[in-house]
Amino acid sequence: MVFFVKILTALILPPGCIILGMLILGFIPRCRGSIRWILRGMGVLCYLLAIEPIQDLILHPLEDRYPPLPVETDLPRDGAAEALVILGGGTIQGSPEAGEYRDSLSASALKRLVYGFNLKNRFTGAYVLTGGKVFDYGQEAEAAVAAGILSLLGLEPKRILTETESRNTWQNARNVAERFGYQKVILVTSAYHMPRSVFCFEKNGIMVIPAPTDYYSNRNKSYDLFSFLPSMDAFFGTWIALHEYLGLVYYRLVYSR
Repeated sequence: MVFFVKILTALILPPGCIILGMLILGFIPRCRGSIRWILRGMGVLCYLLAIEPIQDLILHPLEDRYPPLPVETDLPRDGAAEALVILGGGTIQGSPEAGEYRDSLSASALKRLVYGFNLKNRFTGAYVLTGGKVFDYGQEAEAAVAAGILSLLGLEPKRILTETESRNTWQNARNVAERFGYQKVILVTSAYHMPRSVFCFEKNGIMVIPAPTDYYSNRNKSYDLFSFLPSMDAFFGTWIALHEYLGLVYYRLVYSR
């Protein structure tokens, strides 16, 4: 029963129903020939982008570019890094559980923050939280939200520094370099986002010890029938990867000079 429910769910919810609709329309004889081929091509393309093996094929090179920090290795401040920088990953505006007119972190941003917090005994220096407002809708700056959560978790306030003006990854790196003058930092961000982040920080004169977290794709998993059913999770994972590749190309074209 569970088997059929999962298949049915994949077909009646997006993106499965959209893919199925395009393929059905693409084989209706009354459609013009060129339209039929366009619908078929779009249906096949959307299907490929929405299955786990294709997601992994595109996402793994980004997530595996930099290895994770060794679990047991100490991260002394002197000689290794001057600060631990945690990049933002978005907020939920007016999140009810945070209190009236207060914001909370997105799942990705919270995972970055918690991972960074878990390094507090291995690295005893300053924590830099960077992230402002991409567009100002009256929300709180992301770094300010993250600082409040770190304090609630128990990190000493004197170790928390914030940069609340940046709107993208390049500005994260530039503002950290200009405001704090660090030359080497431990950098915490999502694994798929690490290649673009390292590029930005190094271009701004900051050496980086990558500390990737928030891996999106599974590891050591064998594919089965359900891996080849379209899902929004896989579609989003593919979107994340394509967004990062596009960002890398754009940043290299604009900021390499």
